[in-house]
Amino acid sequence: MTTWPRSKRNGAVDQLAAEGVGLWLDDYHRGWLTGGSLERLVADGLVSGIVSRPAAVARVISGTTAYRDQLNELSTAAASAEERVYALIAEDARAACTALEPVFRATKGMHGWVSLGIAPRLVADAKAMVDYSRRLAEMVDRPNVLIRIPVASRGLTAAGDLLAHRVGVHVTSVFSVQRYAQAVDTYFRSLERATADGHAASAVTSLVSLDIGHLNASVDALLDGSADPCAIALRGQAGVATARLVYHRYEESLGCAHWRSLVADGARPQRLLWTSENAPESARTALDRVERLIAWMTLHALPRAAFEALVRREGFRGDTLSGEHGSAGQVMEALGRAGIVIDSLARDLEAAAVERERAAWDELLTAVQEG
Repeated sequence: MTTWPRSKRNGAVDQLAAEGVGLWLDDYHRGWLTGGSLERLVADGLVSGIVSRPAAVARVISGTTAYRDQLNELSTAAASAEERVYALIAEDARAACTALEPVFRATKGMHGWVSLGIAPRLVADAKAMVDYSRRLAEMVDRPNVLIRIPVASRGLTAAGDLLAHRVGVHVTSVFSVQRYAQAVDTYFRSLERATADGHAASAVTSLVSLDIGHLNASVDALLDGSADPCAIALRGQAGVATARLVYHRYEESLGCAHWRSLVADGARPQRLLWTSENAPESARTALDRVERLIAWMTLHALPRAAFEALVRREGFRGDTLSGEHGSAGQVMEALGRAGIVIDSLARDLEAAAVERERAAWDELLTAVQEG
């Protein structure tokens, strides 16, 4: 296990904190509990949230003994492979929620969350997603757990029902402003449903994650086939332009009369999380993403290697999203002239994200069966 530098606060970390940017650990697994590594990251103010991914758990099951004792116990209980998977990730989540509890309490629930997913085979069945998500949340039995729900197919319907029942939701695989706006509307309606049923608005929590890396790669692949030099010049710009427009939509949502009425009842903002879903990033790629996407009240999910690089970094340029929606709109118009419609492409990317998650989940099921 890597030894962390004794002094973990530096210019880059302090600058991100001053900009209102929270950092999440994106490759959490049981190995992080060994030797207090996770507790140190939390205590030093580096990590304020956690994402548990099936691929990371599968790698640790296959390569270490971290899960062996629990797997042996589960094998004697004649549980199915999927039931064993849920038991493993629920146990991981409980430990992570406990480690983050001081952050959760100190920030009154704005930070300190743990995100974990359900089987992607459920994506076309809203009721099944709701049932499995509620069951998983009950298994974890901690106030700071979020269930990941993909925006694709019936995802937003399931997310709305879960939020209305006060189950925290992490909406994933958003690739366009249009889809983000739908996620915001879902959150607002769910807050209204919850309060109408007599629940406190502060008991409803959600965040939305955007993966600009996959969006950039898909747009650039289309641009590479163009003979127009103006189109080629747009390479690498779609992701940041989308992020800037999404952040502008976020600011608008918090300034509207509808939100003011909700926040008067104690509602908390739906946070934005920048991430690379289903695909481990290099430290350099992850920190390049942070450099391009800095704005107040946003979050970045980073792999372990990126945290190790971050503590050695001098600093960043500062806010790169606020007030940039005009230039971002020009990029989108230019992409449209090049024949690329982000809203249409986003649906394909949503489906592809579900398939990547399905492959990761199948890898975890196999690791559990063989473990």
